[in-house]
This record gives sequence, structure tokens and C-alpha cells, in this order.
Amino acid sequence: MPHSLRCAVVGTVCTGFLAVACSSSSTSGSSSGSSTTASNVTAPAVVNLGYVADMQVPDPDIFYELEGNSVVTSVYEGLVAYANNSTQIIPALAQSFDTSTDGLTYTFHLRPGVTLHDGTAMTSNDVKASFQRRTALGSVSAPGYMLASVTSYDTPDLLTFVVHLSAPVAPFMDYLAAPYGPKVSSSATLAAHAGSDLDQAYLKTHDAGSGPFTMSDFVPGDHYTLTAFPKWWGGTPAVTQIHITILPDVSTQQLKLQSGDLQMIIHGLAKNDIASYEHNPKFQVQRFPANLKNMLMVNQNKGIFKSLPLRNALQKAINKQQIINDVYGSDATLSTQIYPTGELPVPMAADTPTYDPSVLAKAVQSLSSKNVDIAYTSDDARNQRVAEIIQTELGAAGLNATVRAMPIAVAFALPQNPGQAPDLLLSTLNPDASHPDTWVRIFMHTADASNGALNWLLCSAPTADQAMDQGQHLTAAADIQAAYARAGDALVANGCFDTIADVKDVVVAQAGYSSWMHQLPTVFSVEFGRLTLHR
Repeated sequence: MPHSLRCAVVGTVCTGFLAVACSSSSTSGSSSGSSTTASNVTAPAVVNLGYVADMQVPDPDIFYELEGNSVVTSVYEGLVAYANNSTQIIPALAQSFDTSTDGLTYTFHLRPGVTLHDGTAMTSNDVKASFQRRTALGSVSAPGYMLASVTSYDTPDLLTFVVHLSAPVAPFMDYLAAPYGPKVSSSATLAAHAGSDLDQAYLKTHDAGSGPFTMSDFVPGDHYTLTAFPKWWGGTPAVTQIHITILPDVSTQQLKLQSGDLQMIIHGLAKNDIASYEHNPKFQVQRFPANLKNMLMVNQNKGIFKSLPLRNALQKAINKQQIINDVYGSDATLSTQIYPTGELPVPMAADTPTYDPSVLAKAVQSLSSKNVDIAYTSDDARNQRVAEIIQTELGAAGLNATVRAMPIAVAFALPQNPGQAPDLLLSTLNPDASHPDTWVRIFMHTADASNGALNWLLCSAPTADQAMDQGQHLTAAADIQAAYARAGDALVANGCFDTIADVKDVVVAQAGYSSWMHQLPTVFSVEFGRLTLHR
């Protein structure tokens, strides 16, 4: 799988940020929140939301960012999905699926009675046309790598779709369940509006999906409107419309939430802001587990951390629990694995160094240079505070550490501009899916700066590369897990990636909404089609 450059920019005004306010719900049931929800409150059927930045085009084969998940995943659906707060893959538009023992053939038995938004009945021809479009878009489709190993498709009947691969791909089903995975569009709509650009112009402001909402209005840079689709196979949604406006200032969003002009804030609130809603009966706070991790990248190619013993000493000098307490509170949990939440069973790939700052202090004494350049990506306002805590810890060890902000776009370009790389880079990141390969391969595989690698500081751990490359083509679950555990262990030993916090997806909403559901990799969103209202 080639590394893909995913735009994670969400906004930098006020407290708008990339992987902000995200993660774990206190229960895995259909409704979970830490604040009181008044049962006699009438929840509005029309939900008004604010985005801190404009989203990319809502084309399901081009969209590849965080802001906008609530649009694309409400309008389009894949063959499979993740279960609520789980890495388990369950049926969606396919009501069942089979995989050959050699891992080369996947057969999907489609759900009958699915009506697409143009009124046509979904068949295997729609699925085939949708998958073929993603491949045909080539490099225009950043998530197109998910189908790179496909050799052909079969449609033996109208409700059976078969995919053939050239080699086993362990995360293939996770690709299909991911928010960026292939979605099903109407083949009739695609054919009618293909033009010379394979529907790109049309799908900038229209949709061809099957989801619980249709895209009835899309004005880039200003607002979007989603309207409930009454013929959705999952039942008519209780939420009748979703209105989304661009509101970069999260303080403005809070004022509008408190006045009733917004029904929810789906990300962007700081710890203290969230706490102010906890015990207010007019509101509810929902925390969901998410594939989001706050992590410190360590530069092994320049500066004092070229030394492996010094990188290992740094691991012991970071007080993870203090960072959780000071910066996140209940909005994150202590990271104990190098992988995001749920991707490997505990205690595989453990990242649990014993906190002992004296190890670094002793190692620093003999250094001729004690300067450390710490950068943090400015897409998440909390990153700055985490970086400042680490700066204080390094200072206590005798290092002269400085802290600076780095725009997320600059961080994405570091593999092509290694001279701009800091000694340490703090960020909050998410994988494409809930499979370990979509974390370590994107962010931690030995970087190829020519293909959009996201291994920003060009770390190299050849033993980890070998393990993840092996794991990608295995078929037995236990063997796959063992391979990625070896990759994780090698990365922890190499000291290039110090994980700190598993960050939660946090939604603050008016009271009266229930039946909350959430998928781990689909951050900054909820399943609006499943929400119910108290009346």
C-alpha cells in the first residue's frame, strides 16, 4: 500500500483543531454520556452544526480528511461497516460476505430492497461501477490505494458482488469499512453525469449515494444541508435535516449552542469548556473511543536524539499521566500501546516505559550540545500545552528545549523537506481504518519521501518494516496480530515514536437525543441516521 497524503487540516482559529476533542464513550451501548439527559426534553428534529473549516469536496472517492466525515458517511455507505465502538466488521449494504481461504476472493451478498437516492434499486452493477470509478480516478483519488491489489470484479447475479485480489491484503475488509473506503453510488447517476472527468464536477455539489441522508444543498465555503431519505433501508431517520455552516471560531459555536441556534458541537472544545456542560440538564456530553493518538515523533537523523540510548532515555522522561491529567482529563486515556485503541489486543505492542527522569538527566550530562527543538502541529490547540509540559521535563533533565508551532501542512511536507524537521514533533493523529497496518504503514514505515509518506521525521526501523510487510499479506488472524505486534515492539525499541494519550471523540449536544452510535475511525461525527429523539 503506498503512503497517502491525507489532509487533516481542520482549522486553527480559536480552539479549532485536527484531532481535537475525540475518543471514548463511557459505555458501549446505544446511548452513553457523562452528563444528565432530561427525558422530558424535546430534541429538535433539525440538527444545526458548525464546521471550523470548509470540507473538501463531498465526492466519496476524493474526500480524504476529518472535517466532513459527518457529511460523507451520512450520505454514502459501504458494503460493510464497523460495529458501535468496536473494531468488529459488520454487514452494511452487503448483508453477508465470504472470504476464500487463500485470501484472494471476497464474495458479498448484497442487501435486497436498498433504494438509492435517485430512486433506483441497488444491484451488483452499482457496486461494480462504484469500485471501478475509484480505480479509474487514479492519483486523483487519494484513498484509491485501497483497491490497488484488485485484479477483477464479478457480478454473477444482481445481488452478488465478487472481488478478486492479486495477493492477500490483511486490512482489505478494514479498507471497505473505513470512512474513506469505497462507497456505493448509483451507476445510473454516474453514467448520466460522467462527462470528461468521471463525475467529479457533478459530485462536488450533488450525491449519488444510498445513506440515511441526501445532500440537498451544498455551497462550498458557506453551508451544506442534508435531508433525511425516507426510503433508506435502515428506516426513516428521526433527524429530518442536518444544517452545517462554517463557523471557525469555536467560542461562537458555544454561544450558538447555548442560545439554541446549534444543537451540537462535534469537536473543537477544550477540557474546561466540555466540563462546563457536564452537569447542565440542558446538555449532554458524549465521549466515544476513537482511533486518535497524541504522539511525540523523535528525529533519529539529526541532533542529540540520533543516539538510541538517548531516545530510550527520553521515553522514560515523559510523564504521560501528568499530561493526561493536565491537558485532557476524562477526554483521553493513557496510551499503553503503540497502536490506536483496539487495533491489537492488550498487551501486544506495549508502550509502557517506566517513568524515571533520572535516566535522561544522567545521559545529558556528557552531551556537548544540549539544545532541543520541539515543534507541535497547530491543528489541535491542546498540542501546545503537551509540548510545553515536555519542554519543562527536558529542562529539568538539563536540556535547553524550545517550543514552536508548526502548521499541519508544513508537517505533511517534512519528508520532502527534511532540513525543516525539528528534533521532536508532537501531534495528534488518526489512521485510515481500525487495522494496525493503516497506522504503522502510513506513519511509521521507513519513509519514501517521493510518495507522500507521513513518517514525518523519516524514522527507519527495518525490523518493523519487515514485520508489517509480512503481516500485510497473511491470512490467519493470529499470525497477522503476531506480525504487527513484532512491528510494534521494534518501533518501541527504536524510540522514534513515543505515544502519550488515546484521545476521545467528544460531542456536546442539547439534551433529548439518544441511541448514540460511533465508529472508531470515523472521527468528528456520529451516526445521525441512528439517533432517536425524546418527545
